[in-house]
Amino acid sequence: MRRLPDLSTYLVLDPDLCADIGMVETALLAASGGATVIQLRHKTASTGELVATGQRIKDALKGKAAFCVNDDVDAAIALEADILHIGQDDMTPAEARDRIGPDMILGLSVHSVETARVVDPAIVDYCGAGPVFDTQTKPDAKPATGLVGLDQIIAAAPVPTVAIGGIKSQNAAACLRAGAIGVAVVSAICGQPDPYAAAAQLARITKRTSGKISTALTIAGSDPSGGAGIQADLKTFSAQGVYGMAAMTALTAQNTTGVSGVHLVPPDFVAQQIRDVLADIPPKAIKIGMIATAEIAQAVSDALKTDAPIVLDPVMVAKGGHPLLADDAVAVIRDILVPRATVITPNLPEAAALLGRSMATDKDQMVRQAEALLGLGPKAVVLKGGHLDGLESPDLFLTDDRKCWLNSHRVPTRNTHGTGCTLSSSIAAWLAKGEQINIAAAWAKSFVGGAIAAADSLNIGAGHGPTHHFHDLWDDELTRVHWHKPKDK
Repeated sequence: MRRLPDLSTYLVLDPDLCADIGMVETALLAASGGATVIQLRHKTASTGELVATGQRIKDALKGKAAFCVNDDVDAAIALEADILHIGQDDMTPAEARDRIGPDMILGLSVHSVETARVVDPAIVDYCGAGPVFDTQTKPDAKPATGLVGLDQIIAAAPVPTVAIGGIKSQNAAACLRAGAIGVAVVSAICGQPDPYAAAAQLARITKRTSGKISTALTIAGSDPSGGAGIQADLKTFSAQGVYGMAAMTALTAQNTTGVSGVHLVPPDFVAQQIRDVLADIPPKAIKIGMIATAEIAQAVSDALKTDAPIVLDPVMVAKGGHPLLADDAVAVIRDILVPRATVITPNLPEAAALLGRSMATDKDQMVRQAEALLGLGPKAVVLKGGHLDGLESPDLFLTDDRKCWLNSHRVPTRNTHGTGCTLSSSIAAWLAKGEQINIAAAWAKSFVGGAIAAADSLNIGAGHGPTHHFHDLWDDELTRVHWHKPKDK
């Protein structure tokens, strides 16, 4: 999983505007003032010239900001840049990804809903949308989208979006309110008498958080072996920087080889747990997992007096085949909880049970069943295709106006215990942090893919072992958390 750097205050260097101070000094001053990304853009320079200039900038920055190269793949590789950013006419994203490998962040310029909609989130990590406003620093720019157009592009893109084009401190906040995760500027910093002060002013605007950590609540069953249920949910929340809370619906006796028993929590007490959490620590998102009975489903619905987005994972059967949902509860979940959900995340057997159909066996049937599920009332459906045969594991993201396949290579491992819980709680975590549903789903798919790919390194249990929720945080020896040295102030 590629982790995006902070893209909130994104400076694109212009050699002409930087002429008085110099590109290296402008980059250093801007990064010291709060710029989080420094992009080297010089359309007329050769690759050798870009590498020479870029190396001086990297040496000056010393990690104070992420370093990006615009357009030139060879320069980006030679400089070991953090980011390569390309335009629509430079090369295809697939060609760029093939050249730079799996680890470098790849950004893509988009200028319309149509170009945003076809972005592949498995290849591209973020979009640069614009120009939002008229700009003089790029004479060949497309017509300005305006804030309405920016909002539409952000809604269409399956990856996070940075706004660019004519952006200054006076209009940056409006771009962020439209849903951009950051703003890219040129003349707002380049060519200013004091790039440090200009960057600092912009950075103050782009700091959108209130100082409080995002919160999420999981309503699910317990897994004492730690791989699924509320234990997996809380690990996922923590791994993605979200404070997790849990209301327990059932105790299970299980390990990696299977479930041997289930002890239900009384419905009134399930509701009491939820009400007490909502009264004191209102969650920014809620994940619902194992419900077990119709009575518990009704109690959960009655207790959820909140406008927080809800991710419903309709858990029905454990990995080893043990039933986790009573037959009469399926109708209650379908009729009461599904219509309240922001997104539901069934696998193919669960989708079939909710619809009263046979399980889908190909992608065309998946589309039809996802459409039928959407007709039950949720805002979005993520239909998991892991039960299909083949080398790929395709999940389908569907809303009224959007269909997107979230594909990944199937990892040859038996250690997939808790993958459904992890995906749904990861979506909830990103929703809690304010991301749009489509972006939350794409990032959750990436997170789960990384957790599965690293699962064998845990070597836990004799059966279906857990995924590695902290694959991006622990070191290779799995003995301590890998703490990152804070950046110099």
